[in-house]
Amino acid sequence: MDGNAKGEASTLKRQLTRRFGPVPARAERRIDAAAVAQLDSWLDGILDAANVEDLIGPASG
Repeated sequence: MDGNAKGEASTLKRQLTRRFGPVPARAERRIDAAAVAQLDSWLDGILDAANVEDLIGPASG
């Protein structure tokens, strides 16, 4: 993960925690593995999301 992605991932996790409470480990793993374009999309959508799963996607097992 490059510096830009790390910064965006950190910002996204901080904002999710502030809005929804603790971020599930599964969501943290998806965030940490995401490309910058995906992180940008999630950051753009955080205000419209009803919960973490609405933004990041449902648990897949």
